[in-house]
Amino acid sequence: MILFTSDLDRTLIYSKRMMEMFPPISDKVVVEQKANETMSMMTKETAILLQQVHQQTQFVPVTTRALHQYKRIHFINDLNPAFAITSNGGTILEKGQPYDKWTKTLARRIEDSSIPQEDMSQLFQTIKSDTWLQRSFYIDDLFYVHHVNLDVLQQDDLHAMVQEFDAHGWCVLLQGKKLYFMPKVLTKEAAIEYMMEFCTYDVHIAAGDSMMDYGMLMMADVAFTPNHGDLKDKQPKILLNTTYSPYEGEAFTKHLLQTVLQYATQQDFSLS
Repeated sequence: MILFTSDLDRTLIYSKRMMEMFPPISDKVVVEQKANETMSMMTKETAILLQQVHQQTQFVPVTTRALHQYKRIHFINDLNPAFAITSNGGTILEKGQPYDKWTKTLARRIEDSSIPQEDMSQLFQTIKSDTWLQRSFYIDDLFYVHHVNLDVLQQDDLHAMVQEFDAHGWCVLLQGKKLYFMPKVLTKEAAIEYMMEFCTYDVHIAAGDSMMDYGMLMMADVAFTPNHGDLKDKQPKILLNTTYSPYEGEAFTKHLLQTVLQYATQQDFSLS
C-alpha cells in the first residue's frame, strides 16, 4: 500500500488566479466554494485521477489551512479520507473528526518548547509596524498569519524577527504576502509521523510546493514539488528523494497523480 501525503493549495487544487497563470488544457471543475463564490478548482482529468489515487492508496490531505477552511473543499471531503491533517499539523482528522490524543500531545510539546501565545503576541506588538502590517488572523488557537505589504517590509526587519522569535521557540516564515508566526514544533511532518503509527504502508510518497512542505518531503521515500512553487529556491538543501518537476499548475498535478498511480499498481515496491 502507498501512503500518499499531499499539500492541497497549489499542489492539488488551484485558485482562479493560478488557473489563469497556468491555463489547463482540459475543462475545469469547482472543488471549493465560499458564499457561492468559486475559491478553488481542478480539471476534470485531475479530479478523476485523484479519485483513483484515493481508491488505490492511503491518501492523506495535508494543509496549512484552518480546519474550517479545509472543510470548505467539498471535493476532498466527499472522498472521505481516513486521515487528513490541517492547521499545518495542528489537527489530525480521523474519519473527519479531530483526534484528541494528538491535540493533547501537541499542546504539551508547544508548552514545553516555546513561550506562551500571549507573551509572543505582546512581543510582536513591540516590533510590528502599521506601515507594513495590513491584517492578522489567529488560526485555530495555534498560530498567526499576518498579511503584509511587501513594498514596505524590509528584509533586515524580517531577519531580525526571525532571529528574535526563534530564540523563544517560534518560527517566522514569509510565504508570498503572508507572514506566519508558528510554534517551531507545529509542523506537517510532526503530525504525519504521529499518524503513521496507525497506517500500514510500503512506500511513502509526498508532494508539496512551499517551504512548509519541506519537512514532509524530506521524510518521504519519494517526493515531488512543482516548478511553480518556491520550495526549490528557498530550501536549505536539495532533497535527493525529490523530483523537482519541470511542470507547472495542473500539468504538474496530472503528472504527479499519474506517477502515484503507477507506484500503486506496481507489484514490486523497490525504489532502485
